[in-house]
Amino acid sequence: MADRHTPPTRIETLQTLRTANLDVAFSTAFATLVTGAFLVGFVKLLGGTDLWIGVLSALPAALGVLQIPGAIIARRFPSYKGFVTPGGLVWRAMYVPVAILPLLALNNELRLFVLVGCVSIGAFTISLVNSTYNDWIAELVPARSRGWYFSRRNAIGAGVGATVGLLGGLLLDRFKGAGREDIGYSVVFGIGVLCAALSMAFFLRMRDMERKNVQKQSLREGLGSFAAPFRHREFRKVLLFLAMFFVGQTFAGNLYAAFALESLNMPFVWIQACTLMQALGTVASSSLWGFLADRYGNKPCLILAGVGIALNPLAWVLTNPSNLNLSVGLLVASHFLMGLFWCGVNLTQFNLLLATAPEEDRASFIGSGLAIQGVVSGLAPLLGAELMAILRPGLGAEHAYKGVFWGVFILRLFAMIFLAPVREEGSAHVQKTLRDLRKVTPKGMRALRSLSRSGDAHIRAAAIDNVGAEGFSMASDEIVKALGDPSPKVRRNAARALARLGDQRLAVPLIQHLENHPDSVEEEMVEALGDVGNPQAVPALVGLLQSPRSLLRRAAAKALGRIGSSEAIAPLIAAAEEAGDPDLRRASIQALRVLGANESGPVVFDSLFDPHPSVRIAAAEAVSELNMVEALPYVRQALAYYQDEAVGEMVYALGCVGTREDLPLMLQQVGHLSSQTTRRRCLLGVARLLGVEGETYRLLLLEGFALDAALLDLMQPVIRTNRRIRVALDRYGSGQESEALDMLAKATQNASTAILAEYAVEDSFLIAAVLATKI
Repeated sequence: MADRHTPPTRIETLQTLRTANLDVAFSTAFATLVTGAFLVGFVKLLGGTDLWIGVLSALPAALGVLQIPGAIIARRFPSYKGFVTPGGLVWRAMYVPVAILPLLALNNELRLFVLVGCVSIGAFTISLVNSTYNDWIAELVPARSRGWYFSRRNAIGAGVGATVGLLGGLLLDRFKGAGREDIGYSVVFGIGVLCAALSMAFFLRMRDMERKNVQKQSLREGLGSFAAPFRHREFRKVLLFLAMFFVGQTFAGNLYAAFALESLNMPFVWIQACTLMQALGTVASSSLWGFLADRYGNKPCLILAGVGIALNPLAWVLTNPSNLNLSVGLLVASHFLMGLFWCGVNLTQFNLLLATAPEEDRASFIGSGLAIQGVVSGLAPLLGAELMAILRPGLGAEHAYKGVFWGVFILRLFAMIFLAPVREEGSAHVQKTLRDLRKVTPKGMRALRSLSRSGDAHIRAAAIDNVGAEGFSMASDEIVKALGDPSPKVRRNAARALARLGDQRLAVPLIQHLENHPDSVEEEMVEALGDVGNPQAVPALVGLLQSPRSLLRRAAAKALGRIGSSEAIAPLIAAAEEAGDPDLRRASIQALRVLGANESGPVVFDSLFDPHPSVRIAAAEAVSELNMVEALPYVRQALAYYQDEAVGEMVYALGCVGTREDLPLMLQQVGHLSSQTTRRRCLLGVARLLGVEGETYRLLLLEGFALDAALLDLMQPVIRTNRRIRVALDRYGSGQESEALDMLAKATQNASTAILAEYAVEDSFLIAAVLATKI
């Protein structure tokens, strides 16, 4: 059988963590039944005042300071489990007397002192070992999976605690109705002790592991270790925030339960129903908070959850003791939202502590953080109880409680200021997190759930498509993982989805995939790099220009153009010189055009004579867009050589760089065309040459009465002064375009219009009409 000296396998680690979750489930049930509302109710039964409630809240928390010396002492032990076991055992055992206490015939004050003593001794022992236990669990869980694991662990605890609490409330109300409340508390506490025994049994089944850094320190060295977390500049910010945050969290202590019992007269079952609703909120949101913490980091999530819990006390402020049904409905409903936000807080504040603590001395740093929490959690309820005692005589019980709750609201919001300076490695900015959360849609969440849970390639591919269509950037990590999916369809869809998300940071995993898995690179992955637009991808894409797969060569050239980096110009020029690869040549020239690479002139001019029309079209587009006037003789010569589908772009290019002397050559080429689209492209080139492209383009988009109305409005000023222009327009309207051109040329005495009339190309009257308004 494996022992602690043998490093655990991944399966053994998972089994240990599952056993730890069972330990948490029963220890939470134990803590629920012997603390909180049940403990407050027992104190009230014994006649305890607000001070006794405050002391029972404060002492266990204040003893949390022992976590620091506990962490230092634990360094001497090579075994995590060997050090933690005695403390956990004593903590559970100290509640055996508490379960018997309601049945003992002792005066109430003595029983209160015994209760405080047992609770304090239990808190003393568990505080000594708590940081070491947390260090042990942290050692088992990989850093990138802490959100996933601890969110589920917290959900288990919340669900079990609420269920057990509700059952305990029902049981206690039954005894209370029978007039045997003391026996009821004894039974509830006894069930809690039974859960403690089961918890201990599962704890003992957890596989031990050997501590990496066993240190037997002197007293002086121990004191130095005690002070180390407080000397660490960045960690001090974490400690300060936690101190302020826990003031707000624990200031009211058990006063919520006391308010429910004293002012609202709520039955225990409804108090526990509130707890159940809070647990439902925790369970419902645990996976989401775990996902968000792993995706964006703990700090931005803690800010969002922290603001949420600051609003929680307002529900208690709005209750009305004279209307129990309204108060119960308000509290039960609002506790679901409370659970949602508390789930985020409980997860991220602990994970923030883990993330910011140096790994080599994590136990001490965790211990210091938990100790600060303990001290503050011990003092804050005393201050809250003292404030309650001060306000009660003047305001009465109800308004005194609500005054404390208002104080909690202010303290929690104020604590968020101290989170701003805290630095967490790798966490996103809260604005980035909020932007992504605003994009959350039900369809996107369903798609993400299908993607993460389904084992069917078709379902996963469809889910990825939906994520991309929704712009659901929150799911980017899941999509990145899908780049390595065994299914090519899933890989292709993942690349397309990343392109839709458009986050430049997503280029890094795409580049890594291209470099590490060249055999599984898909065309969509290369295109996605271009859409994402990160210049870091240029070297990888340049390498793909030499790929044996033509689709990847072409996609790489296009992607380089979209990225827009000047570093790509020279490799693209070299690729465009490859006359034997027309697809690559065309894509490279298109990319050079997009990059505005005027230095690519020689290769573009040469490409005007490529035997493939698609290459000549790309070259002509480059001449047009980059206004390469040096290309004029090459364009003229190419037009003389070729009369094919490239004519439209060639004529347009000539219109961009030519002179009016080229007008006959251009119109002569148009006359041979049967395609309306190509003819109109040529006419736009003519219009460009004559300086009326914009107006002509708008007219070419119209037809029928819309075109006639536009021409009439355009030519109205010249019609008034020249009747022959009106007659020419009427002839055009009756379908006699050739005659209309002749009449317009004679009416305007314009040389360019005369050339248009000579060739009488269909739709050229529109150019002549615009020219007439310029005279």
